[in-house]
Amino acid sequence: MSPAHAQPKKAGQHAARPDTAFVHAVKAAGLTPAAGKGAVEGKYSASIVATKEGAVFTGSVDLDTQFKAAESRSNRWDYGVGIKDRGQPECAIWIEPHSGTSAGEVAVILAKLKWLQAKLESPTFHPLKVLTAEAIRQGKTPYVWLASGKVGIRAGSREARQLASAGMRLPMSQARI
Repeated sequence: MSPAHAQPKKAGQHAARPDTAFVHAVKAAGLTPAAGKGAVEGKYSASIVATKEGAVFTGSVDLDTQFKAAESRSNRWDYGVGIKDRGQPECAIWIEPHSGTSAGEVAVILAKLKWLQAKLESPTFHPLKVLTAEAIRQGKTPYVWLASGKVGIRAGSREARQLASAGMRLPMSQARI
């Protein structure tokens, strides 16, 4: 399922390099990729950091914006980014900036994750699912909750266990990939 129409580019957003696996996968899903972290809203982009020397962000996609018209009532995941560590295949990481101040936010995040995982099961999203599986193979957490403020969810809590069982960690103020 692709969105009804492509959204306009954000200011400063550049066209994605056409030769990366992530860009090909985003296009196969009927979505519009951006170069590097260009699809990620500026106030969150600086909080997404590559931890390996020589790693590059290969592209990004703003799922929330691109599906807003077609699925306005859905809990939509926000961003996907492609990353390639030196000597490793490219992979996909999914970033969700969201408040982490209360335990009640976990249900919203899990609903957004369910939406994303349903997308990844659709045939047009298969290449993105493969890149997500590659992230897991490399030992990365593919679904990242980027805290948009203070974090009020405690390690060891029921909510932390719910996140862990869904393959996620507690919200973080910086997504270190």
